[in-house]
Amino acid sequence: MILFTLILLPFSYLMLGLLLKRPKIKRQLALVFASANLVWTLVVLKSVNLQDIIVVNMGSWPAPYGISLVADRFSAFMLLLAAFVFLLVTVYSTQSLDKERRKNGYFFYSFGILLGVNGSFIAGDIFNLYVWFEVMLISSFILMGLGGERKQLEGSIKYLILNLIGSMFFVAGIGLLYGKIGSLNMADISYKMSLAKENLAALNPALILIFVGFAIKGALFPFFFWLPASYHTPPPAITALFAGLLTKVGIYSMIRIFTLFLYHDFEFWSRLVLWMGALSMVVGVIAASSQSDFRKILSFHIISQAGYMLIALGFFTEAGIAAAIFFIAHNMLSKTNAFLVAGWVHREKRSLNLKILGNMFQKSPVWGVVFFISAFSLAGLPPLSGFFGKYMVLKAGIEANQIFISMIALFVGLITLFSMVKIWLEVFWKLPPSDKRLPKDTEAKPANRMLAASLFMAAAIIGMGLFAEPIGEYCSLAARDLLNPSKYINYVLAIN
Repeated sequence: MILFTLILLPFSYLMLGLLLKRPKIKRQLALVFASANLVWTLVVLKSVNLQDIIVVNMGSWPAPYGISLVADRFSAFMLLLAAFVFLLVTVYSTQSLDKERRKNGYFFYSFGILLGVNGSFIAGDIFNLYVWFEVMLISSFILMGLGGERKQLEGSIKYLILNLIGSMFFVAGIGLLYGKIGSLNMADISYKMSLAKENLAALNPALILIFVGFAIKGALFPFFFWLPASYHTPPPAITALFAGLLTKVGIYSMIRIFTLFLYHDFEFWSRLVLWMGALSMVVGVIAASSQSDFRKILSFHIISQAGYMLIALGFFTEAGIAAAIFFIAHNMLSKTNAFLVAGWVHREKRSLNLKILGNMFQKSPVWGVVFFISAFSLAGLPPLSGFFGKYMVLKAGIEANQIFISMIALFVGLITLFSMVKIWLEVFWKLPPSDKRLPKDTEAKPANRMLAASLFMAAAIIGMGLFAEPIGEYCSLAARDLLNPSKYINYVLAIN
């Protein structure tokens, strides 16, 4: 029941959302259920630390015949991070989003995303992982177009088409894999692959299709172009939710299949993952440096930062995978909070064009400090979480003798710093243009709940930097488990 509750909580809100009519009650219940979800993920994390891996077989059908829900240290950590981000974005949205969008189902569909995210992190079989991806896709597509503005509709069509293509690759790969292996349970697939190493070449078409599906959903090179074409179109609160959760599920899934399936052909997949990650970093950061829109810069940096996670996975050492997990956590917090600040700027100025913004630090020094923490954490400055995330990636790369890839990561970090300084100077520091035709400040009400959510996120970024050692140790334990797939297999299949 402990894992099923992670599905039951968001599903219960969805059922209540269909029955209740008053938007105010829906908003209050959203906060209650999001808080309950965060508390429950803490319970799961504590239980995982005591038991190593939790396995729940639905309907008492044993694996691999029934549906298994599985939580190890990696998935429990991701559940906690997702719950924390989701709660703060929900608090922020109660004040950031207009009444019309809240009335038309924002909270309902945001819980659809949470349902898909929680399900993805505890899915024990690959077909159910696909199902939870589709739950996220449907909810996120509706949120992308919620409001019906022209630019939103254009962005949502691009978003839907490319993600549907990713889903097509994913489900086609699952079908081929099932035809060869005769199982959908991930532990059982890994076990059977370990017994038939001489026939693994026959599985490559299926694995390549699944890998491409995850690469599209994770916005990795060369499948990233849907993200910057769509993420800047909905309201910033929705973009923040997407940036914090959706692409990270794709990266999580890639780490999961690499450590269960792909490591059997390590030389091929490691080389592919390393260069895909390196190119994602370089292309994303260079494209970001040429943009003049606040959210477009941040959107391209999602691609670049995903590259760090991928190269750390490609090192395929305990230090590398621990760095990937730590970096995912840092990025979920820092990237989400940068978008939250962008939402406040848009609320005040009705624009995110750097050329016509300025002097926002004088308008609100607190928001300026919050952005400084988030942006320069993304750039990797100490003592923020991003510094330790990048340090762990570089250290793991040097230890794995991947010097050239590590130097690329260091170079990308310098250009990321340039982009963050660019936003800081253009939005918060310089005097705004004197052209009278430019938009003036709006008569926006105080954004107390928005600021509170962003401050909590900034505090978490600082806290993650200050407590980097114990968090890094936890990530190392999670990495050790991932590098020992027999442990996962034994727990799920109940092999003594």
